[in-house]
This record gives sequence, C-alpha cells and structure tokens, in this order.
Amino acid sequence: MGKTTDRQEGESVKGALSPRRLMVLTGLFVAALGAVFISKAGEETAARMIETNLRVAEAATSCRQLADLAVITGQNINETVSDCFAGGATTTYVLNANAVTLAIAGTNQGPDLNRGILTSLLLERNGDQTLDTPDGKLRVSWRRTSDNGTVVIAAPARDMFLRTPPWVMYLTLLIATGMVNVSLMAAFIRQTRLANKTAGAADTLNQARTALEAGRASPWHFNVQNRTVSLSKSILEPLGFGARDRTFSLREISALAHPEDLRCALGVFAGQTTGAVDGIIRLRNPQGGWSRAYFRTSPDATAQKRAGMAIDLSDSPGFSPSAMIAELRLRDAIESINEAFVLWDSEGKLAAWNHRFAAIFRLPTHQLRVGLSAAEVTGAARAGSQIVSRYFAPETAIGEKSIEVELAQDKWLAISRRRTGDGGIVCVASNVTDLKRQARAQKRKERELEQLVCELQASRKSQLETMGKYQLEKRRAEEANLAKSEFLANMSHELRTPLNAINGFSEIMQSELFGPLGNPKYKDYVDDILGSGQHLLELIEDVLDMSKIEIGRVKLEPGNVELERILKECARLVGKRANDTNVSLQIAVGHAPTAFADQRAVKQVVLNLLSNAIKFTPEGGEVSLTVEADLDSVAVIVTDSGVGIAQKHLERLGAPFELADDQFSQTRRGSGLGLALSTSLMSLQGGMLAITSKTGDGTAAAAVFPRRQDAKVRIPPILGPGVRVLKPSRIPGSRGRKMPPVSEPAAASLKPEAAE
Repeated sequence: MGKTTDRQEGESVKGALSPRRLMVLTGLFVAALGAVFISKAGEETAARMIETNLRVAEAATSCRQLADLAVITGQNINETVSDCFAGGATTTYVLNANAVTLAIAGTNQGPDLNRGILTSLLLERNGDQTLDTPDGKLRVSWRRTSDNGTVVIAAPARDMFLRTPPWVMYLTLLIATGMVNVSLMAAFIRQTRLANKTAGAADTLNQARTALEAGRASPWHFNVQNRTVSLSKSILEPLGFGARDRTFSLREISALAHPEDLRCALGVFAGQTTGAVDGIIRLRNPQGGWSRAYFRTSPDATAQKRAGMAIDLSDSPGFSPSAMIAELRLRDAIESINEAFVLWDSEGKLAAWNHRFAAIFRLPTHQLRVGLSAAEVTGAARAGSQIVSRYFAPETAIGEKSIEVELAQDKWLAISRRRTGDGGIVCVASNVTDLKRQARAQKRKERELEQLVCELQASRKSQLETMGKYQLEKRRAEEANLAKSEFLANMSHELRTPLNAINGFSEIMQSELFGPLGNPKYKDYVDDILGSGQHLLELIEDVLDMSKIEIGRVKLEPGNVELERILKECARLVGKRANDTNVSLQIAVGHAPTAFADQRAVKQVVLNLLSNAIKFTPEGGEVSLTVEADLDSVAVIVTDSGVGIAQKHLERLGAPFELADDQFSQTRRGSGLGLALSTSLMSLQGGMLAITSKTGDGTAAAAVFPRRQDAKVRIPPILGPGVRVLKPSRIPGSRGRKMPPVSEPAAASLKPEAAE
C-alpha cells in the first residue's frame, strides 16, 4: 500500500523526489553529519587530555622551582604553594622526605589524594602517571625538590578545567540539524501530497463539469454580500443565455422570472418570501420565449449560505421532479430504519433494500442492483445464505407472519413477511438478540429463585426442628437446674443442724468448760475442728443463699437505708480478721448518703467485698472502704493492695463457683459463690457490681446502689477505664428486666486485685 502511494506521488509530480527517496537521502545526510561530529568530538576530547597532561607537567616543574627557592630563602611553604597553583580543577601537594603532606593548594573541585595514593607513587624520582581512582581518572605529575621533598600536582585526566564534554555540543547540533531536516522533509511530503490532491480535485472537477454539461445541469451559488446568483454555461446555454458563465443580480432574476414563479425563485435563491427549497421556474430567454428549469437547494440552507442545483427542462415540458423526489425520500426513509429491509416486486426481482440487510448477510454493495433474482442475491451473500434463501426469498411460502431465526454467534432475528398490493413481498428483520438473552437470563433467575425458595423452606423446617429441640433441652436444663438448686437448698439446710452441734461442742471443749482436756495436743485438734466447722458452715450458708436466689425464695424489702451506720458495722465485723492477718483497714464513710436498698442485702454484699479484699491482701497490705455519690446513685468502693486479677480471669468473675487462679489465692480458696451471690443481690436491688483490677497492683470493687426507686445507677468515674460490670447468670423473675446502664469512667485513680 505504501509502495503504491509513493510510486503514484512520484509519477504525479514530475521532476520531484519521491518521499521514500527523500527520507533515504535525509537519513544518509544525518548519518554522515553524525559521523563527522563524532570524529570532531573525539579529537577535541583527545586535545583536552593532551592539554591537561602538558599543563600538569609544566605546573609540577614550575612549582618544584618555587619550592627550591622557598627552601633557600626561607619563605613560607604555604605562600609558595598558592603561587604555583596551576588553575582549573587541580590540587597541589608539597611533601617532605617522609611523604608527609606539608601544604595543599587548590579549589573545591580539585581531586583529593589520600596518603595511600601518594605513597603508591614512585616518589624517589620525577614522574607522570594516570591513576584510576573512585572519583575517576586523574593525571598526576610529581617532581623532587632539593631538600628530598616532592611536589605533586593532580587534575582530572579528561579536562583539568571541567568544561562541558565536546560530544554534548555536537549531539545538540546533530539533534537540531535532524529536526530541521525532518521538518523540511515533512513539509515537502505534505506539499507533494497536497499538489497530488489538487491535481486530482481539478480532474474530478473537470469530469463533473463535463458530466453536468452532458446532463444539462449546473450548480448555482448565491453571494450574500452582492446578492447575486452565479450560474455556469452548462445550464445557461440550453436555456438560450449564451455559452459562458454569468452572474445575475436579484433584480435581474426578478426581471427574467415569470411573474407566477417569482416568489418561488426568490425563496429558492435568497430564502425570501415563501422560503421554498425547490421548484420549476420559467425564465424569459433572449428570443422572447420561456425556458423551464428546475432549481433546488438544501432544506437546511440559511440566509447566509445558499447553494444548489439547476436542471434544464426546456426539452421536456411534461417532466416533473416530484416522482424523483418522492423516490429519494422513500430511499432515505428505508435507510434510516434500524431493521433489515428488502422488497421484491411481483416478478420476484429485487426492488429495494437498505444497508442493514446488506450488512447482516455481508452482501457487497457494488453487486446489489435492482432486478436481481433471489438466487443471485443468495449467491452474493457471504454469511447466512441459507437464511436468505429460506426466509427472505419471494418464492418461500408465507406461513407464519413472523418467525425468530438464530444466526451465528448466538444472534437472533425476528423476520416479518408481508405481501404488497401489486403482488410483491416485503421482508423486515429485527435484531432480537438482546431480548432473547434477557429472556434466557430471566428464566435462569426464575429457576435459581425457585431453588432458593426450596432451600429456604428446607432450612426453615430444619431451624424449626432445631428450635423445638433447643426449647425441649432448655426446659430440661432449667428443670434440672431448679432441681439441683432445690436439692442444694434442702441439703444445705440439713447439713447446718449437725454442723451447729459440732461447732457448739467444739467451742465448749475449746473453753474447757467442764475441765481441762488433758493432753495439750487435744486443744490443737479442737481448734482445728472448730475452724473447719465454721468454714464449712460459711460455705453451706453461701450455697443455701445462692440456691434460694436461683429458685426465687429470696424476698428483698428495699427502702431507704442509712449506709454510714451499716458500713461502720461491717468494718467492725471484719476488723478482727484484718488485725489477725496484719492488714491495715482504712474507713472513710462519714459522708455516706442514704440508698434505696435492702438493709440485710447491703450488709451481706459489703461484708463479702471486705472479706475478699482482706483474704487476698498479703501481710502489711492495705484495704480501704470509701463512698462516692451523685444525684442518682451511691457507690460503696472497696480497694486493696493485693495480688490483683489477670484480665483473662476478670472476664469470668460473677459466675457461680468461678475462682481467680493465682499462687496467692490457691492457699485461701473459697466456694466461688461470694461474688456470684453479691452480683445477684445487687441486681435484685436495681444496682450493679463492678470490678477493675490489674495483676500486682490490687483490685477495686464498687457496689452501686440507687438513691431512689427506679433511679439509673452509673459506674463512678474514679474506677477508670477497663472496668468490668458483673452480671448474674440467672435471676428468677428477671425476664424482661433492663440491666442498669453502664457508663465508661472518665479517669483511673485506684489500683485493682483478685477476688473470689
């Protein structure tokens, strides 16, 4: 394709170079110029290296002489070195007999020779050498002085003045020259192609004028500025106005046009009056007769731009262009529809078609013409010829009025066939591929939806069965738990009676009411029996209370309670235990307000918290009891300096029989019901129990009571972040009861611990 174009362009413009030859010559010129520039750059680089070698050697000799003169005259060696500076990026070193540097002169751009490089030189005699260093190649010259010292001068080997490399300038020149040549070549090629197009346009114009003259037609143009109409001789000569091109003013057109056709003429030419776009206009010829011509302009022509076509009708007085115009409009309408259209006449010959029909079946447009048979159209089809012969051919029996046909690549056509009034056949084919795909997708989604509904129904049935089993198992578990709680309550009640007797008799024997026991060892045994019995009684009491709570036998009577009196009484009860374990008990409850709670439950919760704090605080530790209050709640806070509780154990506290697991608590274990019992009692009173702790830093526990009925309790901010609100495992009659709201503390100022 490119070769043919170049050959045509070369033949069309005689005496000019073809673009291919011009590109070859330009490339050769640029290559030759590049070779010259490379040669010149190499020569200048070599010249700079030679210049550097000579200047460094000359500077070393001159500096040696100045150094010898300085030794004789006693001049300062630094001043001597500065006087013999060679210039550029050079560095001068003055060494003594031991190769120790005495003075250095040079610029910041000069090379830096370390002692290793200096000692590697053969300083025993004069010399010149090019060295490879990490900073690049250096030219070094050294000369011996009269006092066995050495003067060394170093500079970059390529150029001591660090000038721009020659190849940069030559490369810039080469690029600029190449760009200029490419621009000139592009301009030449563009001009060549423009000349060819101009020549072709002139030929085409001549051919068009010849054809118009043969058809007695001509284009016309309206000049808006001069308000004139230009017509060529191809239309004027048949009309009798001479064999030359002429320009008529609107005044002249008005004089020549028939009075009945004047309005149409002004409308076609200038867009005036009627604004007509076509019409037959009678013009008075020089012989005095009337010549008829058909004038037409574009429907979208404006007053500023009007042109059109003129056709001589002088030899066909009965001719009317209406049929031709109607045919053109019909063809435009057929081409504008999106469906494939084909029309057969009553004899089964091709009468009309559109580009959509030709595109679907890949019919070459140059082979389609009016009058072809169905077999010829089918033979010209490059795709879907069988569909053309089966569904579009006129001889096909018309059974169904519309049918869907599948093409290649999963494409579908909906073909409609109708018979015309003169016995012909019209076929219209619509692309329904998207509709078919949507229908298939819809069916697939319906199947998926049906399957999903079936799966959901099966899942729901399974869930109902599982829920029934769960409800049954839950009811059995609740019944078993209730039976357990009743059993523990009854068993604990039965165990208290013999334990009371054991503890009573042990106290009598401990006090030796009826005389001494005899052997002192018996007294120790009695103390152990009494201590174990009391501990067992406490455990039984806790189990009994917890069981009563679980089965709903605990009845609290909340009311206004004086906390200060109850808290001081609790402190007195645990005071002896604190003294026995050498734990300091700090009480600050003088400002405690009243609370809405059950008095016995408050006392039991506070005693439990104080007992836990004392139990898990080592000797020498401290336990404090304080009160914090706001408008709605009052918090009794117990803090200690004990071992604390790890975070993983803190999450389990509050459940029955849960114990913190650490080495200190293993020797002081309880039943694990203390905090669970206290948590349940606090929940029954509308309060809450919260704990915060950290291993090794102690524990802080807060029992928060409402100050009035149905008041909202809050965690005191003094507990800080990370506080844990304990929740009861199950409280009879608490279903649907809202737990007290918990608010995050604002700041932490207490130390946490381990609890039972």
